Formats: sequence, structure tokens, C-alpha cells
Amino acid sequence: ATARRTTRRMIRRRSLSGALTLGVLALAAGCDVPGPMATDADVIVVGAGIAGLSAALEAERAGARVLLIDRNSVAGGHAVMAGGFALVDTALQRTKGYRDSPDIAFRDFMAWGEDSDAWWARTFAEQSNEQVYEWLTAMGVQFAMILDTPEDTVPRFHFTRGAAINAVLPLIRTALERGRIEFVPNTRVSGILRRDGIVSGVRTVNTRTGGKRLYRAGAVVLTTGGYQGNIEKVRETWPATTPPPPRLLIGASRFATGSGLELAEPFGAAYARLDHQVTFVNGLPDPRDPTGSRGLLTQNPAAIWVDSTGRRFTNELASSKVTGQAVLRQAPGGTHWIVFDAAGARQLVVRGTAWLSTQAIRREILDNPALVKQSDTIPALAKAAGLPADALAETVRRFNRFVEQGMDTDFGRIGPGAAGPSPTPIRQPPFYAMQLFPMTRKSMGGLVIDHETQVLGGAGQRIRGLFAAGEVTGVAGINGSHGGSGTFLGPSVLTGRMAGRNAARLALGEEPLVTPAPATETATAVPPGDQARKGPTDLAALLARQRRGYWHFNVSHRLVTERGTACETCHKGPWAPGPAIRRAERLTQLDSCTRCH
Repeated sequence: ATARRTTRRMIRRRSLSGALTLGVLALAAGCDVPGPMATDADVIVVGAGIAGLSAALEAERAGARVLLIDRNSVAGGHAVMAGGFALVDTALQRTKGYRDSPDIAFRDFMAWGEDSDAWWARTFAEQSNEQVYEWLTAMGVQFAMILDTPEDTVPRFHFTRGAAINAVLPLIRTALERGRIEFVPNTRVSGILRRDGIVSGVRTVNTRTGGKRLYRAGAVVLTTGGYQGNIEKVRETWPATTPPPPRLLIGASRFATGSGLELAEPFGAAYARLDHQVTFVNGLPDPRDPTGSRGLLTQNPAAIWVDSTGRRFTNELASSKVTGQAVLRQAPGGTHWIVFDAAGARQLVVRGTAWLSTQAIRREILDNPALVKQSDTIPALAKAAGLPADALAETVRRFNRFVEQGMDTDFGRIGPGAAGPSPTPIRQPPFYAMQLFPMTRKSMGGLVIDHETQVLGGAGQRIRGLFAAGEVTGVAGINGSHGGSGTFLGPSVLTGRMAGRNAARLALGEEPLVTPAPATETATAVPPGDQARKGPTDLAALLARQRRGYWHFNVSHRLVTERGTACETCHKGPWAPGPAIRRAERLTQLDSCTRCH
């Protein structure tokens, strides 16, 4: 037994170059290499979003060496664009006088979701304070605000001082400071390896160079996000309760393609609730997207919503449960128009991309006739938008009358018990009409996992060594049929931590191998083609080229070029212009994230 334990330690400590040599041989042979194998890590986490970061940190805390692999060149995933966290019985709630409890939250989750997974909903209600709120605040996350939402009987929608990026950055910073976590960017996992019936690693492809290699580990955690960026997959699994819209915009991350579902499929993985999807109905085509397929989240509390007949059809300020179904059942096409005036234009909010600003919204959206119709009279506006002029004029007059009387007898938007502030009449020209479309957003179904986050097969058997967390699991069914406010980020952290902890236990066995963090800084291998550092004079030429695997670089540098930002604003200290490779460079790089997000 002592000899076996010693052998395991020696195998785990073999050099990376030895593992790479064996990996190349395995690729050439097209099969796994027999006999003892060196491991590149104890745990491999696929996907560096908020669930993956949580899994990596928890696995490292349990003593594991972790490889965190992501297709993007930076970590953070879609969470950097997200909002807040649903959290239960926190110190901030108590400070504000909100009396919450796991029992109250559990009842709220089950009532709103309608068919939520009771075990996971109860687990999140009981553990979100300690396992999410206190864990994040211990890393420096500062929650500052709680919003009330229609689905909660107690306010519990927590926000940092800004978007969720302020919760994600401390996770990335902590991961970079941990010596046993290595980030492998620009890398797509093309397959999962299995040896003797147990998951043993992954096959990868470098998205920039096309280079292939194997990474070996004792367990793999899938945190690849949902499938709402894959329009074909969304349509294939569209819920039967509503007709699929002819035009469906993409509002999810471009990396949320369902890759985790595909990776687990060869192992006979089970899937559940794939038709449970969060579809936003207020998507505006992104004017900077040449494909016309991506959407921007558009909101205006001053507007009225009208259908193709020019008439209101719902309470515009009702919950998403009400308004979403009302729009999706519109004929034809599940589309609608929002109508507002010059005063209401000041309340327009557009989110979903980094280039948006007050000036950009005015220049590229409000004053863009391809997206927004504008006129000094309602009949002329109706004609420009292709709506019946008489009907729209009467709709606006009727709504203005409701505002003056203080009572909306059609849909209850105004009057006793109405949600939100009382609107103002639509009278001040110019008048605006924006046509909005359904937009994909979040997955509430995916891989089936057990209560230890191990992926299950079709017969309910565990796929040993394979774990999953976050949106690739539909956040474990916590949301049921209706996504709640903040019930994606919080459950992603919880399931990520559970998956990382359990994967580390499996990989390390009875005698966890605790390798002390290196005292000196280590450099991550530079992908071929990245060795030459490009100075600022090369930036225009770099942006003009179509370079595979440089999506984030192109988006961020086009934006700073447009704004006239100096290179030294972001590239400072140890991070000279060029890729952030060493830990110190990546830590400095984090300070620049909030300039765009």
C-alpha cells in the first residue's frame, strides 16, 4: 500500500513535458495510453465563468492542482454582463430590516418556478448565505443594494456597486493568486477521455493556432454554460406551450453553444428540461452586428407596448411571466412595438454590449431609422412603423386618458396596487416606435447531476469522474419553468463550489496530495504566434486582420480605439502592450476590465 501511494505521488509530479509527449503519442494512436499516466492536474475545469471559477477555487482549497480551460482569452464568462444574486437571510438583508429565511425563500422559489427541483431549491435556500454571500464577501465582494422583485415575498435580489463583474473580478484575482490553479485560455475542449471506465482528462484544440494536445487529470468538471447562444439548439428544444417566433435574436454569450452537452453525450449522459428556457421579449437588433442575429436588451418604463394592430395587449410593468407569454403568443411573429415620446426617450435603457453609452444610444439607435421610427405626430409615426394609424392614435389617446384619471381599466398598469411609478402622458414630440423581438437568454435545463454534482447517465448511473455545475445543468433545475431574478448566478456559485470540492476528493483519493504553492511567479506557456509583443503602432494592422481566436482582443481594442483611450491607461506596471501571460500581468489586466464592462 505504501509503495502504491508513493507511486501515485511520483506519477502526479511528473513533468508537464512528459505528459505532453505521452499525449502526442496518444493522439497519433487514436486511443488512450495504457499503463500509469502522468497527470497535468488533479482536476480540470472546462469553462471559466462564475461556476468554473468557483469550482477551481474550491478544488484548489481541497488540495488539488487545477487546470481552468476556456475558449476565450479572458476568464469571467457571461457573468461579467449579468446583474445580481438572489441570496437568503444575509447580513445586508438584516441591516435593511428584511426578515428572510430559508423556509420563506423555498416557498417563493417553488411557487414562482412551478416545477422546480425541490431538493436543489431547498439546498440553495439553506446554503446561499454561507456558501455564496459570505464566501464572496470574504474575497472582497461588496454587496450594496437589494431590489424587490415580483417573484419574492421578501426583497433578496442583491447587487454589488454595479453589475456582476464586481463579483467576478475578485474570483479571478483570487484564482490568479493561487499557485495551484493554472488558466489555459484560447483553448477548446474537443473531447473527454476515459480510462478503465473513469474520466481521465480532455482533448483540446488551441483556437488561435489549431494545435492539439491532451490534458490528464483525475476528474473533470464541466462549467461550459448554457446553449442559448446556439439558435439551432434553442429552436430544436423550443417549448411546446408557445409557437416558435420567425425571428429570434441571440442574447446569450457567443460561447454558450451547448458544448458541455455535446462533450458528455458520448458517455450516455442524461438531459432534462431542455425546453425550459428564459426568452426575453425585448430584444433590439444590434446595429453593430453584421449578421443581424444578435440582440440588445431594451427597456423603457415610460413606453406603451402595442401589437401589429396598433393596440396595447398587456400591462407593460407586469412580471416577465405575464409579459413574456403575452408577447410570444402575439400573431404574427411574437413581436411588438414600444411607443414613447421625447420625455420618455430619456428613460430608454439598452444593455448587452460594451460600446453602449448615452451618446452611442442616441446616435446609433434612437437616430437610426432602420431601428427606430421617429415622427412629430402619432399618425405619421404609425405610417413609418407600418402600424394602423387610426388604431395607434386611439391607443395613445386612451392611455393618456388613463394617466389623467389615475386608473388603467384595460390592464391595471395605473391605479391601486399597480407596480412601479405612475407614467406620464405620451404628448411631447418627437414620438418614437421601436420594434422588438424575442431574444434567447438563459438555459434552465441541461445535464442531469446527482446531489454531489456528478453527471448521471440515462439509467441514473454516475459517470465516474465527470462533474458539472452552473448553467450547463440548467442550474440544477432550481428555477423550474420560470427564471427568477438572481437565481442563476447564486446557484452557479453554489453548484460550482460543490463540484470542485467533490471532484478534488475523487481525484485525490484517501490521501490528498497537497502541493505547496510556488513561492516564485510561474509563467503560463505562450501559444505559438503570441510570442512577439505588438506595440501600439501595430494595433490598427492587427484589428484589420481576421485572426481566429482573437474575439475579445478585437472587441476591446476597437472600443478603446473608438474612445481614443491611450494604451498606458490599461497597460501599466508589469503589463506592457502585448498578451497578459504571467500572473502579475494578468492581475494588472483585471484593473482594466471595468473600463468596458
